[in-house]
Amino acid sequence: MQTLGLVFKEKNVSAKLITFKTNHTILAGVDNETGTDITVTKPVQVVMQPGKDGPTVAFAPFVQFCTEFQTGIKLQKSDILFIGQPIVELENNYNQMFGSGIEIVSAIPSMT
Repeated sequence: MQTLGLVFKEKNVSAKLITFKTNHTILAGVDNETGTDITVTKPVQVVMQPGKDGPTVAFAPFVQFCTEFQTGIKLQKSDILFIGQPIVELENNYNQMFGSGIEIVSAIPSMT
């Protein structure tokens, strides 16, 4: 089995879910990681919102009006609670917004 990452228009970067100690969660491309910080591009906040069939997930702007949104925002690891791999559906939605538009097919069969 092959690990698939997001294919961004500019270059290949891996998208990660990052939850801060404040319990805010973002989805962003990870460009670089050191022992003390992580550099992300094109971050969006992941938020739950009510829907007619129950809660849904939506993306909200996250510092999109700064020049570093495209070039890289350094986050201190000391402010981060958790870094994880997004589920395929989140990755596909993010990729439609910022990447090549190519969708990743889930290896897990649908239960519906």
